Amino acid sequence: MNAVPLRLLRAVAAAATHASASGAARALHQSTSSVTRGIQAAESMLEERLFERDTRGMVATPEAAVLVERVLRAQQVLHAASAGLRVRGAPASVEALPRLVTDGLLRALVARAEHPSESTAAASLGLSQPALHQALRKLEHLARLPLFERTRVGTRLNESGQWLLLHAQQALAELRIGHEELARRGRHSGGQVVIGALPMAGDVLVPRAVTLALRAQPRLDITVKDGTYESLRHMLRAAEVDFVVGPLRGSALPSDLREETLFVDRFVAVARSGHPLATLRRRPSLRQMARHPWVGPLPGTPAEAAFSRLFAEAGLAQPHLSLRGHSAPVVRSVLLSGDHVALLSPLQVHADVEAGLLVHLTDPIAGTERPIGIAQRAHALPSSASEGVLAALRQVGLEAARHWR
Repeated sequence: MNAVPLRLLRAVAAAATHASASGAARALHQSTSSVTRGIQAAESMLEERLFERDTRGMVATPEAAVLVERVLRAQQVLHAASAGLRVRGAPASVEALPRLVTDGLLRALVARAEHPSESTAAASLGLSQPALHQALRKLEHLARLPLFERTRVGTRLNESGQWLLLHAQQALAELRIGHEELARRGRHSGGQVVIGALPMAGDVLVPRAVTLALRAQPRLDITVKDGTYESLRHMLRAAEVDFVVGPLRGSALPSDLREETLFVDRFVAVARSGHPLATLRRRPSLRQMARHPWVGPLPGTPAEAAFSRLFAEAGLAQPHLSLRGHSAPVVRSVLLSGDHVALLSPLQVHADVEAGLLVHLTDPIAGTERPIGIAQRAHALPSSASEGVLAALRQVGLEAARHWR
């Protein structure tokens, strides 16, 4: 199935909204014949009939409705982009951007942001450097504002350019999903899902959910990207990941994101098998554990908040932190090679505890609770492929809640 250009998709969406080619033509400031040709071209590229014609006019087929929903969402994103540019000083004529911009111009902006030079950006799109440069100038003309600034190390996007980039990425994601949804109806594809996994979720929660999702839909194309909360939050806003799984931020969550709790996790103190504290006849006290070196969580994370709260409520000074990190392999290696202690989720160390490599020095500790769940863009509409993975995550969340309560 070929991807249909945005200019043709606008004709399809407008005809579906106004139930006629003439109504679409008025809305798009085009001729009726131009709209009709656009619809015919889209049907030819998709190899799908998109409209039925009856006494009510042009009625979108179920296949068209799937695609039109995403085109309209992409247009809403582009309207938000133009409104933001207006606030940033663009004249009223910037309001034409959602009607005139092409997906090619949007991809040119995204490519330029991802590459250090116009030459490498152009090569990534299969264009010449002059062609890419011209596309970026056309986009600046539509934006009615400069999108780039020169620095000592080269040219980069300015604040207006970053604003438009974010919305370009989101709009392109909506168009991609629209084509995927149409392909799924025709059983041509399983659909793409990109998961952002925070360290705790990447060890058990996400792998288990991916296994369940692929068992139910073997044709899914799933990618898992890990990183810090800040990096994954940026990717989420830019629609580079569909959702992020891991510890939730609660009241600290930005207003453009939303969260869903899967289960509530509690930390345990962990050390290597054979650690001096593991040989005691009774569970060691927090004071005893504080005498040993610790591996601590990264600053500004829910794990750090729980770590600090635990020692503060016990009236103890925080122990010496030899290492702060979120990399599971690094933390595991340090624990296994010495007498360090760490505060970790039981899920993170489940396999090593079962293998006898690590041990729980404590039971799950009261007061270290943190919700684990899913973060999405506030106005996101998950694709049907993403819904399958989200359903699997909810199932795994229920399993974790039953196992660790």
